[in-house]
Amino acid sequence: MDKKDQEIIVDSEELRKFTSEIYQSIDVSKDDADSIAGLQVETDLRGVYSHGTRALRRYVNGMRSGYINPHPKMKIDKEGSAFAVLDGDIGSGYLAGIKGMNIAIEKANLTGISAVGVRNSEHFGAAACYSMMALKQGMIGFATTNTGSASVVAPGGITPVIANNPMSYAIPTKNEPPIVLDMACGIAAWGRIVTMALYSQPIPDGWLITDDGQPTNDSSKGRYMNPTAGPKGYGLGLVVGTLAGPLVGGLSACMKKNGEPSEHFFFAINVNSFTCLDEFTAKMDETVCKVRLSKTTPDSERVYLPGEIEWLNREKFLRDGLPLHKNHLQDLADLGKELGVKAFWI
Repeated sequence: MDKKDQEIIVDSEELRKFTSEIYQSIDVSKDDADSIAGLQVETDLRGVYSHGTRALRRYVNGMRSGYINPHPKMKIDKEGSAFAVLDGDIGSGYLAGIKGMNIAIEKANLTGISAVGVRNSEHFGAAACYSMMALKQGMIGFATTNTGSASVVAPGGITPVIANNPMSYAIPTKNEPPIVLDMACGIAAWGRIVTMALYSQPIPDGWLITDDGQPTNDSSKGRYMNPTAGPKGYGLGLVVGTLAGPLVGGLSACMKKNGEPSEHFFFAINVNSFTCLDEFTAKMDETVCKVRLSKTTPDSERVYLPGEIEWLNREKFLRDGLPLHKNHLQDLADLGKELGVKAFWI
């Protein structure tokens, strides 16, 4: 079946309102509900469906069961002029991520560079949500998280030793789309595996292995994942899992059990503290244009900068509507019915 035949086009602003109302229906404050919904829908607009509203039921179930605290009282445990450690009170990772990066930005305005760690938190969605917060402030942003128990093996191993930790850098430009790297340290995000299964797409060779270490293309049998670029992705995963882990009072993924809290780590670099922001962004525009003019292979029309495809997705989906899989929307509609929130697309 053609991909378009499996999708329904919806209005992103209406989806944001619907998502916020879902959270409010389980007693999340309107401000918090709007914040979480805004980032989830923004992620859908970038075409990163694996980390957008598809996870809504998961978060709602977590809040209803008490696994996620719907009313977290976050507090700063440690603080200095250029750093802080925030306790997320086992609340939504979105709320902790927003607060953590805002603290990093505020401190970087004074000190030039600032880092903030978060412990006792939960899943925070797409890492780019937080690195991109620095862009409007003329800063370079970084975000990573320790996503939970280990699910990615080391090269040559069949025992999972790192979580599929993401990392994201966001670099400001002047007139061109910003450079936004958002990557998993595993060969793909686990949510992407779910997306491919949803659209009946085959899982490429070399991505997944079974419990006993055999390669598989079956997403239902693929228990563990190989790292991206072999030892490079494995090394990156171990490093960022240390920043968002032991450094902020948490655990390395290989030491975690299912259900352990998540940790996050952010930093912001104030460009004006190092060089003139106007000159920096002009140079980055020149860099973007130079890269975009790269000669291509016969089967490629052009090359893209990191985050450019997501930027173009957002422009298109804001203009033409947001395409979401029918099964995804049906699950959201069913959840809305359970909670007394009517789905606007039905």
